[in-house]
Amino acid sequence: MRANFEDAYRDLRPEAARLWRLLGLHPGENVGPRAAAVLADLPEDEAERLLETLARRGLLTETDGGRFALPGPLRDYARERTEREDPEDVREVALRRVLDHYLAGAAAAEGVEAEGLALLERERWTEAADALEDGLRLAERDGDPRDVLLARHHLGRALIETGALDRALELLSPLPDGFAALPEPDRYNRGRALTSLGQAYLQLRRPVTAINFFGQSLEIMRAEEAVEQQGDAFVHIADAARLRGDSAAEGAALDRAVELYASVPSPKADAAAGRRAALSP
Repeated sequence: MRANFEDAYRDLRPEAARLWRLLGLHPGENVGPRAAAVLADLPEDEAERLLETLARRGLLTETDGGRFALPGPLRDYARERTEREDPEDVREVALRRVLDHYLAGAAAAEGVEAEGLALLERERWTEAADALEDGLRLAERDGDPRDVLLARHHLGRALIETGALDRALELLSPLPDGFAALPEPDRYNRGRALTSLGQAYLQLRRPVTAINFFGQSLEIMRAEEAVEQQGDAFVHIADAARLRGDSAAEGAALDRAVELYASVPSPKADAAAGRRAALSP
């Protein structure tokens, strides 16, 4: 699967390759031409043309309403490429442009769920939860089953951070089975939902239960070849080990996370390595 992504990416013209890389920074899986134009600082008609090119090459999926989706494994690879090829200041400016676009309300046609995701990206948890509640109501009224599951997941993530754990678990607990039961099962987002459940149980100080969820997510991310997500799973496993007071297990999990992040490469490698170095031998 990954080899196919790489071959398609290498065949792109530079302007299409740049837009595709930057889409790895976009909050949420779906993007319209206007937001893509803001992200890449392009005229909207040019952004639309490039999106259509990327869809023809199999690097995006065209959805209803003239929007385009970047599914999980493709999104991971796009993020890897932008972190490898685009300077940090370029990435930060691009992300700031699109977040400001959503937060300023200029993207009403793009949907309430995008504003909530932008707030999540900025770690404005309470505001994100409020916006994502609205997004969930809209999805449950108008969305297809997968959109509803995604809206519940996004809201659950925000609620974990606000400490509203009962509500978060109410939303998150059915999601792994829900993603698996779709007409086209979504393994990647099933794995993400399992990770979020593990994080909720960590907040509840139930590390054994959390590790079980992280382990299930890890197996899915291995099958999906989502390397950075595998590293994230090991960092969460390290968090659970720390909660249990098991420094040896914490160190082993961090060693594996560092190895995975470095293989991508991912900017998360330095933080994981620093945490590992701070542990006693």
